[in-house]
Amino acid sequence: MTTKSSPTRAHEHVLEIAATPEVVWKTITEAEELVRWFPLGASVKPGKGGEILYRWGELEGRCRILAWQPPRHLRTGWMEAPTPDAKAPDFPRSTPADEPARAALAVDWHLEAKGGSTVLRVVHSGFSPGAQWDKEYDGTNRGWTFELQALKHYLEHQRGKERRATWARQGTTLTPAAVWERFAKPGGVFREVALGSLGAGDRYRFVRADGEVFEGRVLVNHAPLEFAGTLASHGDGMIRFGFEDCMGGPEAHVWIATWGHSAAEFSGIESGWRKSLASAFG
Repeated sequence: MTTKSSPTRAHEHVLEIAATPEVVWKTITEAEELVRWFPLGASVKPGKGGEILYRWGELEGRCRILAWQPPRHLRTGWMEAPTPDAKAPDFPRSTPADEPARAALAVDWHLEAKGGSTVLRVVHSGFSPGAQWDKEYDGTNRGWTFELQALKHYLEHQRGKERRATWARQGTTLTPAAVWERFAKPGGVFREVALGSLGAGDRYRFVRADGEVFEGRVLVNHAPLEFAGTLASHGDGMIRFGFEDCMGGPEAHVWIATWGHSAAEFSGIESGWRKSLASAFG
């Protein structure tokens, strides 16, 4: 989305969460809460001029805090390298003439009370209209769609519980359609699967090639890029899988999160998915 007054692009996400603005604010601004629904690691220096640091293993990025108005409005930059020695996010790099657009990337969180709930509106803005930014624009748009559902799911079903999560990634030379086919048809990742007719809110049941069952309700079914759903079979957790190429190279990936599993239990879940991806795409 671009306008005459703003030559850059933005995407917007709106959802209602059964929690007060004060609770939602805490969940998006405190490191202890952030890791229960969003990154694998986080640190926060609160207040305007501070920063939020997100980490997913070797991927980490600093988001400078540009506006801090609890519990109504948070505005941050987006995923700058945290230190000169740190690994910067491997997003598409702009041309020198396009650098101002990179510096203008921002995320606005608007919170509005609605009874005992919160209407949350998130706007990720500042993307250049250049084609070299299409992958990041699309990747962050799809990413926020899932992550904000994770925020809602955490606050409405798992509030206050410790989360265990992993992001299994397997590089591939396959096209998005070919990756999707190995997820969506029996014999690749799953021996029992039916993705074609599923829509948001539908029940699903998949049986992985090794016999482990995954079932819950669909959140996103966006062929040929991704599927996401809740995991009634794994303590009301969450799963997301599919194709991605906005992080430096084409890959098949699975993100899985649970609340309430022991370290040993979750290690088995993580190991199973890494073996499955290696077998299907390695």
